[in-house]
This record gives sequence, C-alpha cells and structure tokens, in this order.
Amino acid sequence: MTDVLDLDTLIDRLRARAADPERRTSSRPSRFYAAARTMDLGGLLQVGRSLASELGRVVAANQAGRVDEAGDARARELERDMNTPAPMVLPAPAEEASIVAAEAALGVALPPALRRVYAEVADGGFGPGEGILSLAEVVRTWRELREPGSMPRGRAWPVGLLPLVAMSPGFDCVDAATGRVVAWDPEELTERSSEERFRRSFREQFQGVEAWLTDWVRSKTQAEQQAELMAHVLSDESQVRQAREARAMIGRMTPEERAKMGLPEVGWERVVWGGLGWDEDEDVP
Repeated sequence: MTDVLDLDTLIDRLRARAADPERRTSSRPSRFYAAARTMDLGGLLQVGRSLASELGRVVAANQAGRVDEAGDARARELERDMNTPAPMVLPAPAEEASIVAAEAALGVALPPALRRVYAEVADGGFGPGEGILSLAEVVRTWRELREPGSMPRGRAWPVGLLPLVAMSPGFDCVDAATGRVVAWDPEELTERSSEERFRRSFREQFQGVEAWLTDWVRSKTQAEQQAELMAHVLSDESQVRQAREARAMIGRMTPEERAKMGLPEVGWERVVWGGLGWDEDEDVP
C-alpha cells in the first residue's frame, strides 16, 4: 500500500472506529470463545471434560429412549453462547508505566507507532480479526510461544517477534526491530516440518504498523461484507441460483474459513438463509 495515513490522522481514525462497538473489530468472537480465551490450560481442560460428560449423559439417555432435560437445556445454552457475539468493551489507553513494564518483560522496545496506538487509542480490544491483544496478553502469549517445545523440532520462536492479533491458529505479529507486520500460519507445521517449511510459515504482510492499521481502518467488517454479499444476491435476477451457489460455496469452506466470515460453525446455514429472508429448511425453487 502506497497511500498510508500519517500517524496523527491514523490515530484519529482508529479512535473513531474503536469507539463504534459494531465496527471496533473485523469480527466478533462468540460469548463461548471470548470466555475460553480468558482461561488457562487447566480451565480449558475442565470445561472440555464437563462438556464430554454432559454429552455422554445425553447420548446414553437417547439410547435408552429417555430425554435428559438438563442435558438438552445445557446444549441449547451452549449453542446460544456459541452463536451470540460477546459484549464489546473498549479498554482504556495503556499507561506509560504499563508500556514500560511490557517492554521490559519482552526485552525489546515497541515500534514507535505501535507504542502510540496503545497509549492514545486503547490497550487492545480493537483492530483486525477479533482485536489487538492487550499488552498483558502480548507478554503472556509471547512467553508461551518462547517456551521450550512450543515450536516443532525444538525450534525457537523469534525473540523480537511480538504476537498482536490471534488469527486461529496463528498470529499477526510485529517485528520489534524493523516494525514490519508478519503473519504466522502454523496450520501445516508438524514435528517433521523442515527448516524451510518453518521459515515459510512466517510471511510479511505490511512494511510497518502504520500501513497495517491504515489497511484495517479503511476496511469493512465481516458483518458489512456479509451484508453486501446478501444485498448483491437479492438484487440480482438470478438470486435463487446465486443463493444456491453461495450456500454450496460456504458449505465447502473449512470451519476456519467460515469463522473468518463471522459465521458460527453450529448453525451457519441458519445465519446465511436468514440473511436471505428464507427459513433454513425452506425448499428454494
């Protein structure tokens, strides 16, 4: 991108977009996922065991010809949590002491533009994906990535590469030394991955934080993109054919690709069909 906003203008634009709960992030996590992000590994394992136990009771009841009302209620509650966007609360800007403490923990200075974003807009909670991580989350995630064994075949996470946005399964990161924004995609990495494959899992996206956030502040949210797609389908004379094609295309996507469109994995058909004004079980002519 050549037309990068100057930093003062960019800060103003970021503040304005961050102040709008509907446009604060590119996509909004569900209540279930937002709660899971706050848990440590022990908490996640406990939730997983609880869900598995409840599922086992429901299956056993169904096989015995009974209805587990408590289990069914829990399943409906879980579906609601997975399909309901989490409340969006914008953190206050980071204080200077918090920035200094984060830099000390990371052992590197934040790029100047990123430092101003944290200090003058908010301590995370806005931006690409589901939002920039808070400074505390950056430090915690960086430490986890630096843990021995976290990378395949004993490789080490680059010291000065700071995770900024969780992209599931990877991160958008900033190289503290150069300011460049790098996407890390570990999806195809295994314990057998070569050094070259590991190196290629890091891909430069933007030459600086300013270019990265300029691109985002001018972008549409996934909800806006979805609304435009639906409007286009409905406005076309061949809307039924296009609707079928759109549903088939979305059906062929991976769960991760559907998630990037802001669609829940459970009930995405209902969301798409509802956007077209039809019931999900309606027989489209």
